[in-house]
Amino acid sequence: MDVSRYEVNRQVRMVLNKYGIDLTRIDYSCIGGTVYLSGELLKTYEGDIVPAMIESLFREIARLSGVRNVQSDLQNWNISAEGNSWQITKSKKKPRDIGIPGGGNAEAAKDILIKTSEEIADVLKDIRKKAKAGRT
Repeated sequence: MDVSRYEVNRQVRMVLNKYGIDLTRIDYSCIGGTVYLSGELLKTYEGDIVPAMIESLFREIARLSGVRNVQSDLQNWNISAEGNSWQITKSKKKPRDIGIPGGGNAEAAKDILIKTSEEIADVLKDIRKKAKAGRT
């Protein structure tokens, strides 16, 4: 009997909850018997995630009815299956896309501290003036 992808997704959510995984930081979906995980693997409460815990989590997901494979594209962990074992290493976080076309190394937006009470139109004029002066 085939299990619906919606039932598999429900079971995956239960397993993630069991391990205390922050569901707001990870996406999961079952397509064609493969469970895909992406985002960041973080806990909802204090405590570190360790490779042994991740291996247990992935093995439990892989044992769910209707699941043939588990794949991940996580920002903070590199996980790959090799035979009957998982290769799990902590990775550096990937830089977040801040909406710059083509990616690139854009400078992050800076906060501007306004020390006096001013009209917003005057503040915007001053920002434009400083930006124009910086380009010349």
